[in-house]
Amino acid sequence: MPDIVMQQAYPNRYMLLLMGIMSMFCGLIYNDFMAIPLNLFGSCYDTKTGKAAHGKECVYPIGVDPIWFQTTQEIQFLNSLKMKTSVIFGVVHMCIGLVMKALNAQYFKKQLNLLHEFIPQIVMLVAMFGYMDILILVKWHTDYTGIESKAPSIITTMVNMFLGGPLPEGMQPLFWGQYYF
Repeated sequence: MPDIVMQQAYPNRYMLLLMGIMSMFCGLIYNDFMAIPLNLFGSCYDTKTGKAAHGKECVYPIGVDPIWFQTTQEIQFLNSLKMKTSVIFGVVHMCIGLVMKALNAQYFKKQLNLLHEFIPQIVMLVAMFGYMDILILVKWHTDYTGIESKAPSIITTMVNMFLGGPLPEGMQPLFWGQYYF
């Protein structure tokens, strides 16, 4: 019996090796983002003072810097990060699904499905949730140091997009010309 298993496993050894490596990588990423991190690379900050230990340009290589797990804002920060990351991944997966739908319609020569299903669906998805993903990325890459109270809310921005209301008093736009866009 073991001889038969080895005969079947040997030609697939490289695939099995890659599957093992990728499962360890996914486990590491899942643990760092969703559970208790391993602190493999140390922190970019001094744990006693909270000041940058390696200069302002220190970037943590994988996951979340472990100093977040010692702060009072741990839950607020991590839940926000998880929610925004999930939205980005979800929109990407829905776009891939719609592209697969378009390829199926093209393959089976169903031009009506392509024109009247795929195009409106992809336009609505990208116009609403793609725009929200862009807002998330813009907010992540904008430094609000010193004006944290004026940082824009993505939820308020999305609601005002449909209602046409102005930005709340004192809130900064995410980018120049946002209100007109």
